[in-house]
Amino acid sequence: MLSCILDAQEGRAVATCDIPGAFMQADMDEVVHMKLEGTMAELLVKLDPAMYRKYIRTENGRSVLYVELKKALYGTLQAAYLFWKNLTATLEEWGFTINPYDWCVANKEINGKQCTIVWHVDDLKISHVDQGVVDDIINKLQDKYGKEAPLTVTRGTIHDYLGMKLDFSTKGLVKIDMMEYIEKMLDNLPEEFDGGASTPAANHLHEVNAEGVKLSEKESEFFHHNVAKLLFLSKRARPDIQTAVSFLTTRVREPDEDDKKKLMRVMRYLRATIDIPLRLEADGSGVIKWWVDASFAVHQDMKGHTGAVMSLGGGATFASSIKQKINTH
Repeated sequence: MLSCILDAQEGRAVATCDIPGAFMQADMDEVVHMKLEGTMAELLVKLDPAMYRKYIRTENGRSVLYVELKKALYGTLQAAYLFWKNLTATLEEWGFTINPYDWCVANKEINGKQCTIVWHVDDLKISHVDQGVVDDIINKLQDKYGKEAPLTVTRGTIHDYLGMKLDFSTKGLVKIDMMEYIEKMLDNLPEEFDGGASTPAANHLHEVNAEGVKLSEKESEFFHHNVAKLLFLSKRARPDIQTAVSFLTTRVREPDEDDKKKLMRVMRYLRATIDIPLRLEADGSGVIKWWVDASFAVHQDMKGHTGAVMSLGGGATFASSIKQKINTH
């Protein structure tokens, strides 16, 4: 979010790109063996019978092939880390400096202005006031990582990035929305969730009925699944639902009918406010403003709840709503 505000404030040209087959472009740095069984083993043999047929074994009536990985195959524990090391080394070779507080942010001064690259695994966002500089970086990335397949690149003022739509079309402002994500989530809800609500929660949000009727196993899975979706949404484009979602996350183990109604309330609120984006901007003062408050003993176990918002002038750059870990007085 901070980098997006900086992009908007400075009027930077922004590009996003996806590196194809990223993990396969990083070498394994230790010995890792993988077991292929059945169809997978036979398919590999068909690709090169002379190479693999002699290594096929039969275990419990199934064809088995043991291989040693040379590349950071997707699904292995270290794959993402190995590609991070590869990309980091590449950017440092190009003169970028890795941010010591966030190792997925790199900066370099080019033509007297800062160029910033931020990334999540293999999805990159590149920005600089000069579009030519951004294009040069993309070309270098293409030469390095696009040999097997070209990078997927988006230029302009609107980007789909990590499930969010980033809209830089208004000068000095970035709008972030996840409307498609919300629509898909709402479309998969039963009819009883239809309707709208003016707020994401009522004033009895933290009240728990000890005699409440527990949800069935199927309904509990449905509850847990949708609370997880809301948590993802609340940490990105919809901080306004964080307080309600924070409480719902404490109820996923044994949700009851009241918890279902509270989930229903959040969904109805999103339906009524689906077209509200998160609008972020800096006021130019360079002052980071915080608002922090807490409510005492509002949870059933008498723990408190803390809320916080950070802003650079317009919109919630960072927001948090969490149950306190210990009881206080």
